[in-house]
Amino acid sequence: MKRMVGATALALLLGAIVFAPVARAAETEWHSEAPVAAGIGIPAPLGEVGDIAFWAPNRGVLITAGNGGMPPGVYAYDGTGWHLYSTVCGGNRGSIAWAGPDEFWTVSDYATHQAGNENPSLEAARTLCHFKAGEVVASYAEPIRTATTYSRMEAAACNGPADCWFAGEPVEAAAPNQGPFHLHWNGGGLTAVPSLTEAQPQIVDSPGAISDLAFFQGTLYETATEAPFLREVNLLRPEVFSAVPLPEGTTGPFTLAADGGQLWAISESEPVALRSIGGGFERIPLESPLRRTPWLSAVPMATEPNGAAVWVGGGREREAEAMVTRISASGAESAPIVLPRPEEELGLKGGANAIACPGAGQCWLATSKGWLFHLGGPLPQDTDPAMHVLITQRPADNSTPTFVPGGVPEDNSGEVEAGKSREEPPLESFPHPRKHRAIVFKVRRKVIGDSILQLSFVLRAKAHVRLLAKVHKKVVAKTPRLTLTKGPHRLRLTLDPEHWPTGLDFQVHPAGKSS
Repeated sequence: MKRMVGATALALLLGAIVFAPVARAAETEWHSEAPVAAGIGIPAPLGEVGDIAFWAPNRGVLITAGNGGMPPGVYAYDGTGWHLYSTVCGGNRGSIAWAGPDEFWTVSDYATHQAGNENPSLEAARTLCHFKAGEVVASYAEPIRTATTYSRMEAAACNGPADCWFAGEPVEAAAPNQGPFHLHWNGGGLTAVPSLTEAQPQIVDSPGAISDLAFFQGTLYETATEAPFLREVNLLRPEVFSAVPLPEGTTGPFTLAADGGQLWAISESEPVALRSIGGGFERIPLESPLRRTPWLSAVPMATEPNGAAVWVGGGREREAEAMVTRISASGAESAPIVLPRPEEELGLKGGANAIACPGAGQCWLATSKGWLFHLGGPLPQDTDPAMHVLITQRPADNSTPTFVPGGVPEDNSGEVEAGKSREEPPLESFPHPRKHRAIVFKVRRKVIGDSILQLSFVLRAKAHVRLLAKVHKKVVAKTPRLTLTKGPHRLRLTLDPEHWPTGLDFQVHPAGKSS
């Protein structure tokens, strides 16, 4: 009962973090709209914001790692203000992709610290959370420093609930395929592209890392740090990305921004932008090169919905002021707007980390310090209950640590029954009661040192044997498949103390019979 009271108290405490916007004088211009914590009466920065994204002008979310006073996680906007939406699935390098009115994905940090990892920065942006109807319905992650570990993901994009992509840094050099890491959600499951475990000779190694993703007219585009800088997915072969034809003399890397009517790709190396409204890109000379944001993989950028312009965010330093510039389809640039404006007298609030424009005359910019700026006025409140909950639970995934009692782990295979001592008497009825005597008997096991599992047994006839150790369904250690003669034998298996198995699978098949 005490635990329930504590959990309820936590929920009530976090639920009390409701914000009201700072009073502003010029709502039609860019202005500070950092939330004010109820009961405190002063603006509250949310910690470094990784991404901000909207389904509608009055329905948006942002992802943050939090700071000393504000919890990490996801915050939601309802047209009148921001509120804490989820205390899980946060991250200062996270990304967001909307898949439906009440469904979105986040690229997040690990839910729990990964055992054996001494560098916390390695745990950023390597997991996924799937939000739907006011809860986290699934979490996806692999233990760090394993063959199936997800590479750091820098971008996310969805074209509805059954087509989402996540991409970022190249796969590890030891992987069977090379190229930038991708994950593809098809509505039923996630697939790593390229595969992390099986060779795929049909996939050409595309160099570089992926810094941005965008869907435009049903096609997925991505921009890379090395040529070809702009690529699109092959609709017939979704594991293959092809170079996009570019106007002569145009080169990247690019930053992408798209809505239903236009796709922008602005070069980070020369003063030129590419814009498509369907049927290919037109080249738009710019007045000056894009100002690179030093600490981000891609320059923050957002299109004006159904408009012919794009807003670009920037900043000279992470701890300095933010800047935002409007670029029209003719290439004309507005004078850089420095945020906060001098008349607001707020001091430095950090460089631009993310920008989004969900509606005509409605844009948001989040800074590296977690400060928010808004272009536009208040909107009708979104009262959808699914967007006014407090989520505190994240489902377990493959990276979630599992408590295993000391000694040899419990066997889940049904063939080797675990015990509590290091040296055990023979197991009875192994592997199951049969009409005939089992081919294997007198099975004993013990741990030698801290990591060697020894299994001793006697065979009544020649047999093929193999011992596997598993963490849930994943094999973490195994012996070769051996053919042994009648008589006593021993198998030794080296276990990883950091990935101690939860079950053993001792496979025994009579020689000469189907296995």
